[in-house]
Amino acid sequence: MNRGRRRRNRDVVSKIVMYVILIPGAIAMITPLLWMISTSLAPDSVIVSYRLIPSRITFANYVKAWEFPRVFDEAVSMGTFFKNSLIVTILITAPALIIDSLAGYILARRRIPGVNLLFYLALATLMIPFYVIAIPLFLIVRRLGWLDTYQGLIVPFLASGFGVFMFKQFFQTIPQDLEDAARVDGCSALRIYASIMLPLAKPVIATMAIFKAMWSWNMFFWPLLIINDIRVKTLPVALTMFRGLNVTQWGMLCAGMTIATLPILILYLSMQNMFEKGIVMGALKG
Repeated sequence: MNRGRRRRNRDVVSKIVMYVILIPGAIAMITPLLWMISTSLAPDSVIVSYRLIPSRITFANYVKAWEFPRVFDEAVSMGTFFKNSLIVTILITAPALIIDSLAGYILARRRIPGVNLLFYLALATLMIPFYVIAIPLFLIVRRLGWLDTYQGLIVPFLASGFGVFMFKQFFQTIPQDLEDAARVDGCSALRIYASIMLPLAKPVIATMAIFKAMWSWNMFFWPLLIINDIRVKTLPVALTMFRGLNVTQWGMLCAGMTIATLPILILYLSMQNMFEKGIVMGALKG
């Protein structure tokens, strides 16, 4: 009886300590987001305001932010940049999930010569900073004539060592008997991958979809390097135009940042449960 009571008391104390640590951290992380939204809803000003609740709410900043790029090109609005980011994000995320999952499946379930070496080479790509390969990659893209094009933004990032690692770790947890039974029923390797492995890997697919989409949507340095045409600029790069040399309209800038944040926030909230499950299944097992 006393032992059970002591255990409950320890659990209560541990939860209190956990919340004491997590709540200040959560407040510190959410405050900049609240400030951004508050500033976007306040009357526009060149003076930075630190209010979390605007004195007067207006949506004029969103209208001005959406139309501001027409100053540079009458045919361009923020919708143009939004469309470009959406195209790049979808055309990186969807093919990358197929490529990474196929590679992870082969490395986890097929006994081929050098399979471990291939896996370690994939992991080695995680240890090389992108800035080390940026210039060689730029020279290749320029030689191919892909500057100021979608393919220059998309093709170099259709596979990742992290994605291969996540899928391989997950596929290794699936019992071999399941695959053997499917093979006895006459399923080919591709059919096993498409009909058995991928449906079981939904949590990992959701996890990687969020990671890939978030990274692709927020990609800044590479588009800044290879895109000069305003009609092909992505949203993160285009937001730099909202900041003037001498004056910054903070309300309009924060409105643009809020618009850029919403798609990824909605994606994460819609797939949150599968994302958390995928992190556990794909990364901790193996």
